[in-house]
Amino acid sequence: MWPAAVLFDMDGVLVRSEEVWFRVVEAAGVRFRGRAITREEFFPTFGQGTAADIPAFGLACTHRELDAFYVEHFVRHLDAVWVNPEAAPLLERLRRAGVKLALATNTIEPLASQVIEHARLGEFFGVRATADKVAHGKPAPDLLQWACTQLGVSPGDAWMVGDSAYDRGAARAAGARFVGLRIDGDVRLEQLAHFPEP
Repeated sequence: MWPAAVLFDMDGVLVRSEEVWFRVVEAAGVRFRGRAITREEFFPTFGQGTAADIPAFGLACTHRELDAFYVEHFVRHLDAVWVNPEAAPLLERLRRAGVKLALATNTIEPLASQVIEHARLGEFFGVRATADKVAHGKPAPDLLQWACTQLGVSPGDAWMVGDSAYDRGAARAAGARFVGLRIDGDVRLEQLAHFPEP
């Protein structure tokens, strides 16, 4: 049975911005702890969200200060964001089939909107569940629950498409079906173009 709604993680699914984020977080280390954050520190934590970055990297700043730093520095690198060419065709197919769509990302709203508009996918996401709209980011269920409330659907009638253990954990906690992109889930896809047909 096809879902009433499909929620999409952003980074790693619709776009890829790991290298951009590394540059930004590396700079945040210099600013807020006096030394750069290394690749070895960064990549295991990618996607965890701002609130988790502060204790993970030992940063001497508030959540708000770090968000502001990220927004200021990330926008300088938008041209380095890779956009998945399979995203727009899939989103259009789902929209035409009457499936409701939402973004569910641990990124804060100002950055998520800049990235999604840069990727020319903004028209598909009237509902954008972002880290600054809920108490806890993924793997907590808050983002998925918020998105489903906005869409007027039950999480049990939604699928979450993601590429990380954070996404999978959030889907399971919310009671949504998890579609893993290159990661095991209720359904596993190697690429977005393989998303099931109705």
